Amino acid sequence: MSSDLDQALRVRQRARARRRNRRIAFGAIIALVLAGLVWLVGFSPLLVVGDVEVTGTTLTSDEDVVAAAAVPAGTPLARLDADEVTGRVKQLTTVADAEMVRAWPRTVRIEVTERTAVYQIAQGAGFGQVDAEGVVFATSTDRGAAPIATLADADDQDLRADVATATNALPQAVRDRLTEVGADSPDSISFRIDDGNVTIFWGSAEQSAEKASVIDVLLAQGGDYTSYDVSAPSRPAAS
Repeated sequence: MSSDLDQALRVRQRARARRRNRRIAFGAIIALVLAGLVWLVGFSPLLVVGDVEVTGTTLTSDEDVVAAAAVPAGTPLARLDADEVTGRVKQLTTVADAEMVRAWPRTVRIEVTERTAVYQIAQGAGFGQVDAEGVVFATSTDRGAAPIATLADADDQDLRADVATATNALPQAVRDRLTEVGADSPDSISFRIDDGNVTIFWGSAEQSAEKASVIDVLLAQGGDYTSYDVSAPSRPAAS
């Protein structure tokens, strides 16, 4: 009886040992696989930067974007800091935003969103293109499609940004009729539509959404008005 019990115990011990050894072996294999993957992705010469592509550019040259991105050739793609790369690209004046995409196995793609003009300001013999943030991001000798703005201080970016906010808030139907934009101060933004025959006094850029709704209703009502005042949207006036 004792001999049978001892034999059974030995069988169970050997079975436990085999299971333990299999777990150890399996764990070792997993560790080796993970280590191999880490090496492949983070250090292998097979997955390093070999090419930089640029998309989304019209105003900006691809060469300028690549130079600004400064992605070191031969760097493992996994070890690139996307925020650092895009941060350098966004320092270009014409770039509003940028995203870095790893296109495995060896390509980095920089996807650029360029600034777009909300209006223009006269600059010497040309026209400066102003975006939604009030940034003058490009200058051209040709007058573009955006309306011309006359500002009391065209060098004041805050004023330029306020005018852009108000202009962007205009209903599309009004923007299609827009001829001129003016601002003697941040509180006296105005628009001229219909070849300059109708004036809309906007006031400040505050409550621009409400003002846009009000002017949309007023213009839809018709009438022989040549002046609208929505600076206080709860008390609009027309004359």
